[in-house]
Amino acid sequence: MSNMNQSEIENAARTMIERRGQAVMEKTRQEILNTAYDNGAIALALKHYAKVNLPLVSPLSPALMSISYEAAKGNQDIDEIESVAVAMTLIAFSADIHDDTIDQSDVKYTKKTIYGKFGTDVALLAGDALLIQGHALLYRACESFSPKQRQALSTLIPKALFELSASEMLEIKLRKKTIIKPDEYFEIMRLKGVFVEMQCRIGGIIGQADDETLEALASFGRTVGMLGVIKDEFCDMLDISELEHRIKFECPPLPMVYAVQDKKVKIAIKELVEQPNYSKIIAKKIAKLVLESEGVCRLKHKLSEQINQELKNCILTQKNRAGYDAYLLLNVFSFDT
Repeated sequence: MSNMNQSEIENAARTMIERRGQAVMEKTRQEILNTAYDNGAIALALKHYAKVNLPLVSPLSPALMSISYEAAKGNQDIDEIESVAVAMTLIAFSADIHDDTIDQSDVKYTKKTIYGKFGTDVALLAGDALLIQGHALLYRACESFSPKQRQALSTLIPKALFELSASEMLEIKLRKKTIIKPDEYFEIMRLKGVFVEMQCRIGGIIGQADDETLEALASFGRTVGMLGVIKDEFCDMLDISELEHRIKFECPPLPMVYAVQDKKVKIAIKELVEQPNYSKIIAKKIAKLVLESEGVCRLKHKLSEQINQELKNCILTQKNRAGYDAYLLLNVFSFDT
């Protein structure tokens, strides 16, 4: 991997994620399309999601469950986790729809969200429908597991989902603050990594991992989840429409929170944001100011240190396919200054 450049690493990771997770995404899509919800607005909304929004979602979560299962079980036969992976993907989509509604996101990845196309009420009910469907499928999938596995999963999943909800609530509270502390916002990014950590733990539990391996899977999952959320924060700085939406309706992206700790940068950004004719040119100027700031350089250094530490600690990075794929994923996140 040392002979690969960053672009080659990203392409290899993308191929690996699709190989491990795309079949689950397609089964989840068919699950949504083949379910009779209400023959009305909810069914139409979820068909829109399955046909328009879902194909743009990375199959990272089911891929991570596959890696974790293989690391624990020692083989590549993933039939045992497929139904659980589909159930958890439905639950993830539910959270995604609710998140778009909370953030008032009309568009994501250039496509109308359920919220943007059908409004708040339908979006909330559609998200609820997937949440119920996911848990029903999960209940059926767990019937074949041992009592110990069922107990572990029944404790893990609600706890992780409650932590995810708590992180969203903390973010909503931050929107009301005029001053956001970088460490407090960074903690929200860490908390949001819980969903990916949960996927890794589930793979380990089904694969009957020992305690040491299970904790290593959890640490790996939390790190990858957090880095994925933070990478999206950097991407939002470069997406003009998303940046404008974040400034108006949500918390600003994490890099901006770090950048405005410098008073000169803060004043310059404030002047640009308050201009009456907000344009792409102004948004690009804001992004440039933020990404070149000293605060963002410190943030990138902090993230690079965390990646290096996880690479040193991760017992998954042994010489087998699951270990190689875990190592590959950690190397996708490059925050070099």
